[in-house]
Amino acid sequence: MTGVHCLMTIFRISPRHRAGGVACSAACRPRSDDSAGYTIHMMSTGRNGTAMISFTNLQQALDDYRDCVDTCAENDAERKYAAAQVALQIMAILQGEADARPDVKSALNNFAEVDWNGFRHEEWFTIHPRFEMPMVCELADGETLDAMFIGLKGSATKSRISACGTLTDHWEDGLGLVSNIYEFAPVGLYFFAPSNSASIIIAVSRSQSHSLRTMELCGHLSNTQKRILNGLYGLLSGAGSGSHGASELDKGKIHTALWEAFNVSGVNKRFYAGIVTRFNELVQALVSSGHDEGEAKMFASRLIGRILFVWFLNQKGFLNPRERYLEIGSLESGEYYERKLKRLFFGTLNTPKDKRAGDGDAATPFLNGGLFEERATDFPEERLVFPDGFFNGLYDHFHQFDFTTDESTSDYEQVAIDPEMLGRIFESLLAEQMDDTGKTARKEKGAFYTPREIVAYMCRESLRQYLYRALGHEDTVRGGVDRLLDTPENEWETASDSRGSLWNANNRTMLPLAIKALDDVRVLDPACGSGAFPMGMLQLLMRCRTRLLGKRAVADAYQQKLNILQKNIFGVDIEPMAVEIARLRVWLSMIVERENIAQVEPLPNLDFKFVCADSLIPLADDAVDGAEQSHGRTIGDVALTSGSLGQGAFDLTDERDGLNRLKEIRTQYFTTTDPDAKGRLMKEFEHTTQRIGGDDMSTDRAVQIASFHPHASISSESGHAPFFDPELMFGVEAFDVVIGNPPYVQLQKMSNKAVYAALDYRSYNRTGDLYELFYERGARLLSEHGVLDYITSNKWMRNRYGKELRGYLTDNTEVISLIDLGAGRFSSATVDTNIMLLGRGKTKAVPSAVRYEDTSLDGIADYVKANATTIPFGYNDRGSEKRGSGPWVILTDVERSIKGKMEEAGTPLGEMDVRIYRGIVTGLNDAFIITKEKRDELIAADPKSAEIIRPVLRGRDIKRYSYEFADLYILALFPSLKKNIDDYAAVKDWLINGDWVLKGRAHSPIGSGMLRLEQTGAKHTFEGVTFKARKATSNQWFETQDAISYYGDFAQPKIVWGEISDQAKFALDSTGICIPEATAFLMTGQKLKIILGFLNSSLSEYYFSTLGTTTGMGTVRWKKYTIEQLPITQMSDNDAHDFEKLVDSRIGAKLPLAADIDREINECISKLLGLDAGEFRFIEDFRSSR
Repeated sequence: MTGVHCLMTIFRISPRHRAGGVACSAACRPRSDDSAGYTIHMMSTGRNGTAMISFTNLQQALDDYRDCVDTCAENDAERKYAAAQVALQIMAILQGEADARPDVKSALNNFAEVDWNGFRHEEWFTIHPRFEMPMVCELADGETLDAMFIGLKGSATKSRISACGTLTDHWEDGLGLVSNIYEFAPVGLYFFAPSNSASIIIAVSRSQSHSLRTMELCGHLSNTQKRILNGLYGLLSGAGSGSHGASELDKGKIHTALWEAFNVSGVNKRFYAGIVTRFNELVQALVSSGHDEGEAKMFASRLIGRILFVWFLNQKGFLNPRERYLEIGSLESGEYYERKLKRLFFGTLNTPKDKRAGDGDAATPFLNGGLFEERATDFPEERLVFPDGFFNGLYDHFHQFDFTTDESTSDYEQVAIDPEMLGRIFESLLAEQMDDTGKTARKEKGAFYTPREIVAYMCRESLRQYLYRALGHEDTVRGGVDRLLDTPENEWETASDSRGSLWNANNRTMLPLAIKALDDVRVLDPACGSGAFPMGMLQLLMRCRTRLLGKRAVADAYQQKLNILQKNIFGVDIEPMAVEIARLRVWLSMIVERENIAQVEPLPNLDFKFVCADSLIPLADDAVDGAEQSHGRTIGDVALTSGSLGQGAFDLTDERDGLNRLKEIRTQYFTTTDPDAKGRLMKEFEHTTQRIGGDDMSTDRAVQIASFHPHASISSESGHAPFFDPELMFGVEAFDVVIGNPPYVQLQKMSNKAVYAALDYRSYNRTGDLYELFYERGARLLSEHGVLDYITSNKWMRNRYGKELRGYLTDNTEVISLIDLGAGRFSSATVDTNIMLLGRGKTKAVPSAVRYEDTSLDGIADYVKANATTIPFGYNDRGSEKRGSGPWVILTDVERSIKGKMEEAGTPLGEMDVRIYRGIVTGLNDAFIITKEKRDELIAADPKSAEIIRPVLRGRDIKRYSYEFADLYILALFPSLKKNIDDYAAVKDWLINGDWVLKGRAHSPIGSGMLRLEQTGAKHTFEGVTFKARKATSNQWFETQDAISYYGDFAQPKIVWGEISDQAKFALDSTGICIPEATAFLMTGQKLKIILGFLNSSLSEYYFSTLGTTTGMGTVRWKKYTIEQLPITQMSDNDAHDFEKLVDSRIGAKLPLAADIDREINECISKLLGLDAGEFRFIEDFRSSR
């Protein structure tokens, strides 16, 4: 290869300035008499696109290539030409020339301009069929697009594809830079032809980090691939279909079109939609045939999961083709399941080859692991009834898509269904199931699937902090850790000695220490869902070990993953189906490491790696007072500190022996494949745990321990253990990394909230959220140098109910970094989120805090480094009884100065002479809020009705300084007024027999009004319709839910506002109008006009943006709690008089005058506060940006 290197570095052929032929020396003469030097130009004008173009030529090229792979040697010239022909047909489609048949031999003469300096893997590439040089060619060399064709020896790994992106400079390499230094380079498009398969991989990169999106063509074109290519038809000619018909070939538009075409999210959504349809069909069929709905969902999810797993196996070629397991033929669905799938699942994949039936499949591997073990919820004794054509429809749907066992990562996406998508599907499937009230499980359980970019970032940052603590905080040590974690694949693979450069001269000392640290790390996700974080950590640990161990790790990647799974990664979830999917994803990650069917080994048993349990409930300590119970102590700690284990328990020595025996059982069980041996080990495990728990089942602790059945815990929907103890379940006392996305559920809405209230969590607040308890539980489970990294709702940072958590974090943890992500980070939710990384210790200030305002998640780490600030505690603790328990607000220096001046010069509104009330809660607005027409009708029927009918304003009716009356009225039947409904005959008749009962989702028949309105919370059935009454109170059926003892204040001058608004919208009312909503408020008292001016000012809007919570769409919630914190600037009598005159002039003013007065009010407040010009401009810019 010496001559080749010389040639490629000396004879640099510029694709933009080539005269025609290819420079050549004796070292690279043609192997035949074929003409050399002709460069194919693919830039001619293409024809207009049609609805769906013909893919005949491309499909023929793929078929020819597959035939060549089957019949030709790996280095055969015709095989290489066939591969290049596929790439050329793709280029023809981009040019709008789908019917073209380019001359491949001429096209491959056009060698790419490659700088091999520093590239240490020239041996990666196959040799050109006619020249003794690496096959790195240009199929198109225009000013706009550079299409590279690269032949690779062996497989096209992620690292190789990424590294090859550094061979030449392209336009997209400058994305993200302050100035695009590559603006004159063309956009890059890559075609890779691995020599070990009949596939062509198309790749597009983005930025210097070379994030990649790829699409693999192999065999038959899928509908997804056709849809993508059809959308790109004519992209380079300017005459394409859709949005690509621009006459000017703009590089940015071309790159964006290619990048978005390979975006897997659209593919995932279409795939998920089809799965949901089949899932619902099957559940409905099973329920209709008499099965419990929970068991039906369990069976449906497990069946579809097993079939998907089998689909992936088939993709790898691991199913015996002679058995035709996935061919349905003329079999109806039930018969197909009985005759083929049950034989595949239970008789083959779950049965060792030597124990299969005499004529059984001897080729398909035995998988072990438990995925294909027949369970009670598989209804083994029944012949199940499936929907007609169920499996045909499911398989037809699968055939629309491409599958890959290689999971995409945040920097490498393949346009195909991968195991990560499988986890996303089932987590979403569970979350979207509705109960009989119309609520989804997602809303009830607070489950949201974390984007893979966030998963990757959190895994990397938590492992970084662990390694800092394990190896040392010296700059030289930290630098090596950073290089290990942050070096992109392309740089690592192309550098001359990546491993040797980690710690340079200290490598000999540091490498063994780093390897040991990775070997010792214990990682827990206490709410693992379908396994996003455990899988992310598995990938990261695998990459780090590969980098540190080099060829030793690459030689047996399967064994490396097995070691990581056995020693390093643990998951817990309360949902049985989620635990099953997490295990399934792990098994798929193992399968991907085997290249052929002969290499497939039985999978590990994961019963003790992912358990179904309630992470928040520790093992009870019956021997000590509950208030002293430590949520972080394990069973071993309890045994050694409590002094008594209850009647019939081991003594302390025996208990430790028992725990040691449990550890031995787990180790043996992990790799045991014999079903009988597994059964014996599991029985011994349960017997040992029961002996540890003791015979006295009157104790909570004994009952808890007896409830843990790891093998059976996911057999039913409610099969979780009602506690979590890491030593009993995993044999681990503490964890070095606790990571995850715990559920977002309001505690007061949980049916079992009393269980958590009794556990003495210091972060507990009855109006708080479940994830707050996960912070405390996770922190207590940390090892001495461990770190916790969660993504959660950010409401705790500023909300009143977060005070306890803020105080706990300050006193018991060292917060390392806090990222306020804002809204819109989850595709399935609008919740505002944050990422917080912490360790053990105490927090004096948050050293690295940032509001993440980038729309993309690709560059979180760089954004944090560039924009991080600090949160100095004490600064935001105004009104709080302890340091650190006040709102945690992330501010720039300018913002901190403004906020400080406001608070120094003002008095919190809550300390002034005002009273704030929420609006009237009726419990059923459809009955109590009436139109003007209905009001007139009731008064005409009974004039006495006028006594209890009052005008109302809804929150949406209130504007800034004004309101728009919508001619709506309330029946003022407030308990505090003690009205008798029999005095108002027309109103009573309306409440009982009015057509309001037909409104809304929970409608009921006419005449059911009294049952609907009674305040008992009871369920009723009326004329065959079941509905629920209002929640239970002591009030009468016709009264509102709240007593409204402040009724008289409605007649006073008052400021009114709605809770949810994108802007400050406060108005003054003196007409006695009522406010009928829980999400609207009124304020009475002194200095109302001064307060009104402050509330409607730009300063108010800014202040609330830092202090208030939002809806998840970025809309501020103007709650009483935060309103009371607004500092109202104190002013002299003269200033107050002038300010009130300004407010008077603003009330009723129209644009453009209103805008001028608003600015005058803002200027007045700014002068009173002493804001400088820059601070005032910041406030004005803030309002204009909203």
